[in-house]
Amino acid sequence: MIHRYRIADDVAWVSQEDLDGGSEPTAYLTRVPGGPPILLEGSGCVVWLALAEGGTMEELTAAAAAMSGSTLAEVTEDVETLIDQLVAIRVVRED
Repeated sequence: MIHRYRIADDVAWVSQEDLDGGSEPTAYLTRVPGGPPILLEGSGCVVWLALAEGGTMEELTAAAAAMSGSTLAEVTEDVETLIDQLVAIRVVRED
């Protein structure tokens, strides 16, 4: 069975690009209502932006690699680890 990942329905978020267009990608997110604020910077934000489109682990890894100008080999382990952590804190859904 192929798993697909997406941002959970009860998560509100904004990227720094939406706020001020700074040089390092940054996303601010929280579960609504009452979740703690979470800050994802750099490559973590790149993975989050890939998750905004949703997809399989392979699709998300390829998108993150393309956005960061990296190879799949360079990012695969980090992308998988971060997505697993985001699923564990329930800001990302695994369908």
